[in-house]
Amino acid sequence: MTVELWCAAGVFLAPVDEDIVVLDVNADQYHCLLDGAGWMVVGEGGSVTVPDESAANLLLGAGFAVGERPRSTRRTPHPARRQLATASPPSSQTILRTGFALAAATVSFRGKSLRQLVRSCRPASSPATHAFHDVPTLIESVTAVQATLPWIPFEGECLQRTFLVRCVLARRGIHPDWVFGVRTWPFVAHCWLQIGDLVIADTLDRVNRYTPIMVV
Repeated sequence: MTVELWCAAGVFLAPVDEDIVVLDVNADQYHCLLDGAGWMVVGEGGSVTVPDESAANLLLGAGFAVGERPRSTRRTPHPARRQLATASPPSSQTILRTGFALAAATVSFRGKSLRQLVRSCRPASSPATHAFHDVPTLIESVTAVQATLPWIPFEGECLQRTFLVRCVLARRGIHPDWVFGVRTWPFVAHCWLQIGDLVIADTLDRVNRYTPIMVV
């Protein structure tokens, strides 16, 4: 008899080939359940179906799942199908303004855990949607960020880059989804920004190598 569980708060699961990858945001850790896809079904909204009580107890005991459906809903990322076009180099004034915004975002990023970064991402009242029309402002902002990032100290891996881009776009009233993805053997994690199926400040070829595990 199958048992239905739900991902615990801050825990996200994604099937990757035969395995299940676990992202524990609170602990800032990834785990891999080898051959987990053979006995566990991960559904939408954080639902998890396992074959019996023994398997359920394993997930409950590890803190990966709970028996009752959480009140908060989980979002599913749109499949990435397009990437944002580039524009002509921005003006010196735009680069300077963007530089100040990136420097401020860098200070805000440093010392924060993944949980803190995720919680600061976007007001729930301002979701990213398919119906995004201000593409010129988006292109201008992203082009300015890409031109300015090499001059920003401590500019690091994808987590920091996407956080910085999000902060700059938020100043222009643009709130993209922050998508986290994984791949295995070898294990690699990556994150990027999307609005609908449009990839921002990254390439479609790169992000499609990863299986989305969390979107905020």
